[in-house]
Amino acid sequence: MANEVLFADLSGSARLAAVLHQEIVLKLADRASLHMHPSILRLGNVQGRGSSTVQIPVVGLDGHDIMAPIADGSAVSNTALTEAGVNVSVARQAIQYSISDLANLTDSVGLNVARLAESMVGSTLMTATSLICNVCDDFTSTSGSSGVDMSVDDFYSAQFQLTLGSVNGPYVCILHPRQLADFQASLRAEAGPSQFVAATQEMLNIKGQGFAGMFNGVEIFVSSKVPTANAGADRAGCMMGYGAIAMAEGSPYAITGAGGIVQPAGTPLVVEFERDASSALTKIVGNYYVGVAKVQDAMGVSIITDA
Repeated sequence: MANEVLFADLSGSARLAAVLHQEIVLKLADRASLHMHPSILRLGNVQGRGSSTVQIPVVGLDGHDIMAPIADGSAVSNTALTEAGVNVSVARQAIQYSISDLANLTDSVGLNVARLAESMVGSTLMTATSLICNVCDDFTSTSGSSGVDMSVDDFYSAQFQLTLGSVNGPYVCILHPRQLADFQASLRAEAGPSQFVAATQEMLNIKGQGFAGMFNGVEIFVSSKVPTANAGADRAGCMMGYGAIAMAEGSPYAITGAGGIVQPAGTPLVVEFERDASSALTKIVGNYYVGVAKVQDAMGVSIITDA
């Protein structure tokens, strides 16, 4: 037999080597956001406030100082007011894509200028999450041991330290996936009334992706953005009360002389389009102004365990 019409002979001329599916499949990545998590003290937007830094006054009131017994007719001395200030500075975070006219005009799956701009919303949320997680290893109090898997004992130790420090609940625990897996493995050997409550779909709808569940009344949030510690040997998650970490953002005013501008609703992100005509490229630039800082060291515990 001869002269059969075979696909292999047609491929590259009369047949395509591959046909693109009509839907983009997202590359595996952690997209769980802490951007609007209620455990984070939000300081609002610095737009029009005269400075890129927000100072939080931390004052010892409402029971911080107690009274002393004073004899009848005797004068009472002044009590020194305990106060301090914590600064949260807003700075620029940015991302840029460039796409050629040919790549844009031949698009058949939705990978175009508009889709790249839309993707920057997710980049904004994950940038905020990364900045928040990077504060997890800044607390003086620690739980866990370097090179040792996270255990239920480490979880209790962190919670006990917050309790002994009179930190108000509810508490939130931010863990790396490795730490969560080790914690759950340790739970298998536990017996008693304390139970891990896994996240249901209803909980995820309310609290968002990344919510792993609750244990002993503490919400557990998992993120791959939790930083390493001890030269990469460990991960440094944390447990904290509301107000341990604060975040401030900034939104630019309308930009005079700029080309196309998009400001997605609900985010301080500003997306700007820039044209490079000589190269037939469209640049998509996303700018996000944000700052994250630790407010009160005693309100959090770093959980440092094996990576």
